[in-house]
Amino acid sequence: MIERIPLNNVSRDEWLRMRRNFINASEAAAVCGEASYGSLAELYCEKRGLRPPQADSGVLKRGRWGELAAFAALADEYPDWSVQRASWHVRDTERRIAATPDGFAVRPDRDGPGNVQAKVVSRSIFRRRWLDDPDGGLEGEASPPAQYVIQTTAERMLCECEWSVIACLINSEWDWSFRLFEVEHDPALEERIAAKAQEFFDLYLDPGIMPAFEPQRDAELIRHLYPKDDGTEIDLTGDNRAAVAAEELIETSAAVKRLTATEKALKTELAGKLGEHTYGRLAGGRCISSKMRHRKSYVAKASDFRVLRIIEKEADNDE
Repeated sequence: MIERIPLNNVSRDEWLRMRRNFINASEAAAVCGEASYGSLAELYCEKRGLRPPQADSGVLKRGRWGELAAFAALADEYPDWSVQRASWHVRDTERRIAATPDGFAVRPDRDGPGNVQAKVVSRSIFRRRWLDDPDGGLEGEASPPAQYVIQTTAERMLCECEWSVIACLINSEWDWSFRLFEVEHDPALEERIAAKAQEFFDLYLDPGIMPAFEPQRDAELIRHLYPKDDGTEIDLTGDNRAAVAAEELIETSAAVKRLTATEKALKTELAGKLGEHTYGRLAGGRCISSKMRHRKSYVAKASDFRVLRIIEKEADNDE
């Protein structure tokens, strides 16, 4: 059953609470394994209230404020389109999938309304993640990242639109550019979104089972969940991966120390060759420099934090 909840008089906190019982379009990429940030564990903790929703930030504000500019650019670049921003939360209460669409449009070359997903992207990110050839111009062949295609597809599915586009506003220090991307109807992707959302509920959220942490993504989450130690001991002797990770950490830490010492020695050697000179030209066109820098004094605030160490002897457990 599809419900449409108006957001005109709904606060941000209320909207965030509404989202907790659903896999939202912006979260669909995470359950599909296509998100560029976040993890299943992070999503689980947010849905369970084990960690607060992502705090409002300059990046999020840029997205919200820039959304209006993206729609203005779309109306400016395509004056024959009828463009309208949305203000409701659309949710499928049976499949527990939801979306807060950015807006909709009617165009002369397509039947029915379409959903419009607005994105505000810096020029450097657009080059690196959107352009097929990052060294080419901004008008070169480009493809939206998978997570945005999944988000837009989920919105189209819930809003039952005939077509969908991503309106991308590209900003730099000096100017803004605009690109429009068609997102083709993909029934297989729609089925995948629904299936993966259901899988997330069945395997994790409904039974209350935390997904495995992803070491490359979950450092902040682990610090939030376990900010303090309680003085007890856990038996990890049967965890083979823990033993391997500890051994790899010892080897990696030793390698870092060796590289740090080597770096210091090389810098000292080159500083000696430069002497009082600011620059030194090298064969092959490279140049080294050693300039004076002024560092302002500051006092670090007191803080408590956990330190991970590998202890070689059981007798040292009270360190």
